[in-house]
Amino acid sequence: MRSIYKFLSIPLLIQLASTQGLAQLHPMEALGREIFNSFRTSNYETYFRRSIFSLKEDTFKSFLFGIRNKSIRDDLIALHTQKFNPNSSQREKWEIVFEHRWRNELNHLSKNSPSQVIKESFTPIINEALEFGIQWETTKLLAIEAHLPVTWKNGRFHIKGDFDLDANVSNPRILFLDRNLNYRLTLDNLTYSKTFMIGQTPEDSEKSYDQEVLGNGSGQGDILIRFSSQTPSRLFYFSPEQEGAGGEIIVKDINDLDKPNQRTDIMLTFSYGQPACAYQIMIKDILISPKGPIFTERPIFLGKVPLPRGLLFPD
Repeated sequence: MRSIYKFLSIPLLIQLASTQGLAQLHPMEALGREIFNSFRTSNYETYFRRSIFSLKEDTFKSFLFGIRNKSIRDDLIALHTQKFNPNSSQREKWEIVFEHRWRNELNHLSKNSPSQVIKESFTPIINEALEFGIQWETTKLLAIEAHLPVTWKNGRFHIKGDFDLDANVSNPRILFLDRNLNYRLTLDNLTYSKTFMIGQTPEDSEKSYDQEVLGNGSGQGDILIRFSSQTPSRLFYFSPEQEGAGGEIIVKDINDLDKPNQRTDIMLTFSYGQPACAYQIMIKDILISPKGPIFTERPIFLGKVPLPRGLLFPD
């Protein structure tokens, strides 16, 4: 599929969640639970309902037209073969492209029947799990985390994300993070010797923000984050070893829509067996739609993994 249509619990975070009372369940976390339970119970209907293929005409049309994601819009604009007026703004270009393409995109999705979606993306995960002898009814979900891969390029950190619509304010260094959602930042080999730190001011390791961050400034392993209602709305990430390596973190409430609609990967970590082993499923490229979060790519079964940092096997 092209463009967007290519087919929790750490000790620190448990403590934070328990101090927040009846904190609102984040929609991404709700999706993660539903997808995992769909595998546990062979609930094909729930799985399909959470995919982009379940969107009906009116819902899909409003979703695509209003999507606040410059990367996705630019991909579709690039497919437009007719010439634009040289003075056309990006907004005007998008309106033209949308009118020409939205039904074609919908028809493309409609070719994937529920049974085909189940056959091509649900059943393979069930079969791969069987190769490990996994009996789903006895699995235990350990964590639902937004996964953010981090790499190093041209003297700075690069973190997965999409541009906002306004090119004048879009900045690849700005990291939008929600409250009440677990994030796992995974640093690759290119970040070796580059300490990743979150602080209240840029480039100041003396003012690191450690209350809701596990592994902050440790220089090794994953960084785990769960921001709460008490978190400042503006933080910074940086490397104490190299000036200019980081950027701004904008912390948003769940219902605050003043942010780009980014493609988010959700990592499901679960345990099975005696002694318990850890396994993972990646739910790829989730977007917020009028019917809630939907995944737009095939989930991936990552198989058996070492127990990730910050997680514990249940007793």
